[in-house]
Amino acid sequence: MKYLNAIIFVIITALTLSNCDFEDGNSSLTQQEELNELIAHKSYIKSLITNTSCSENGQCGFVGLGHKPCGGHWEYLIYSSNIDTKLLLEQVAIYNLKEEAYNRKWNVVSDCAYVMPPFRVDCINNKCVAVYSN
Repeated sequence: MKYLNAIIFVIITALTLSNCDFEDGNSSLTQQEELNELIAHKSYIKSLITNTSCSENGQCGFVGLGHKPCGGHWEYLIYSSNIDTKLLLEQVAIYNLKEEAYNRKWNVVSDCAYVMPPFRVDCINNKCVAVYSN
């Protein structure tokens, strides 16, 4: 249920933010300047998940980060509910929308390879760990 709430929150946040025009707000920036902003934002997001300690599987989750030009995420971040998950999910939603706008604006291309999400995330030795098979 906690994961369902997180997914619903991300969808609502994304829909709300989709009404914002990120492209017009950065029209005076060069492509490199916009890329630097994305890199800084990604670093900030990753700093939010430095603590992935857990005591049970229910404390672990994952979220897709980035927006590949062909669709899908670049990677999946593993996190523990011991962090501010609301802030994390908000920042990821904003980042994903900004990267999607950046890709459209600058006609960015990628390999179009699909990055598989984890099958599940388990608490192993008090650390959240992605599991990619049964």
